[in-house]
Amino acid sequence: MTEQGTMRRRIHLVRHGEVAYFDGSGQPYNPRDVPLTPNGLKQVKALAHRLAAVPIDRAVFSGLPRTRETAAILIAERDLGLEEDSGFREIRGGRLRDLPAHAIEERLGRAYAACGEDGERFLGGDVFSAFAERVTAAFHRLVAAPGWRSLLLVAHDGVNRAILCDALGCGLGAMATLEQDYACLNIIDLEPEGRDGWRPLVRTVNMTAYDTVKAELHATSMEQVIHSRRRP
Repeated sequence: MTEQGTMRRRIHLVRHGEVAYFDGSGQPYNPRDVPLTPNGLKQVKALAHRLAAVPIDRAVFSGLPRTRETAAILIAERDLGLEEDSGFREIRGGRLRDLPAHAIEERLGRAYAACGEDGERFLGGDVFSAFAERVTAAFHRLVAAPGWRSLLLVAHDGVNRAILCDALGCGLGAMATLEQDYACLNIIDLEPEGRDGWRPLVRTVNMTAYDTVKAELHATSMEQVIHSRRRP
């Protein structure tokens, strides 16, 4: 047990702000390159306002433009560099362009449906279990690294779900139930346990500074992607 929590470390795990995954005709962009939308910028700035007085001494992002842009906004007023870690890059799907147009939305809506089953793939791409192993290995390296007390990690929907599954000690099947809205904040404290170990304490999951009680957030994260496809 710590005194007033002074020995604990804290990770602020954030999903990037809103992006557009489809062009005006409904064709998918390369997800590696998409930037934040104007609404995404507003979402991240709302979170930056909430975090302004929070001490952060290390900032890590996945390496993709949308996480770099999000992280840069969140630490804009701090004398702090950004560190890239490709271990936190998003799960990759197969080629949506190869599907008939009528099948794309059904496939997106069920993207996490089989996440807990052996050998199952995300949208015909990465195997869920291999993806989770890569992400949790990167997360454990980060946790074990010395020299920080309060860390910002900006990643992605699937990445955050995998990290939360690991921290909560539940199976990968829970990925389907752990929603991650755009620009959401998760807080994970790390309690010293043993000589070299840390025990996670999950404080906050999927908090959105721009809509704290989710009054306007009813769609799942994958339904939000579908809506972006329909949007002119």
